[in-house]
Amino acid sequence: MKGVRAAIRYAKALQQLSQEKNILEVIVVDVKLIHNTIIENKDLAMMLKSPLVKADKKGNVLISIFDKKINELTVKFIQLVVSHKRENILLAICEQFIGIYNEIKNIARVTVTTPNALTDALRSELLAKIKTEYSLSAVELVEKVDASLIGGLVLRIGDKQLDASIRRQLNDIKQELVQV
Repeated sequence: MKGVRAAIRYAKALQQLSQEKNILEVIVVDVKLIHNTIIENKDLAMMLKSPLVKADKKGNVLISIFDKKINELTVKFIQLVVSHKRENILLAICEQFIGIYNEIKNIARVTVTTPNALTDALRSELLAKIKTEYSLSAVELVEKVDASLIGGLVLRIGDKQLDASIRRQLNDIKQELVQV
């Protein structure tokens, strides 16, 4: 992805500054708001990436959207990003910042794919098990439903994946029979 290294540098700078000012928790809420707004609004995302729209207009749009909703430090950060003509990677900066925050706070984003929606009891049991197994303070659970799994589940934590689905087990048996 283009601009990832720059996004990491900006995200680290914002994280360090917000920790120095002791407002990391406030800034992460702001960054999540910015991230979700860009994700949910395709026109805003396209405008930020467009080379036809001037940077100062992009900055004015961002400030008009987020002013009074976010901390002064976050507003100044947006202005800095725009002044350096990096508004096209604002979404990547937000994603990197959230990742850095999750690392600091020992929070994992876990994706679980099951053939049916999880019940509340099963969800809480799964969350408790993941927290203890991986020594996490919190878990952000993303649930997906895929009927082709037949049964079981696929668990993804970071770059690790645990595939305990019936589909995979059947494929393994099929591979063994083909090789014989």
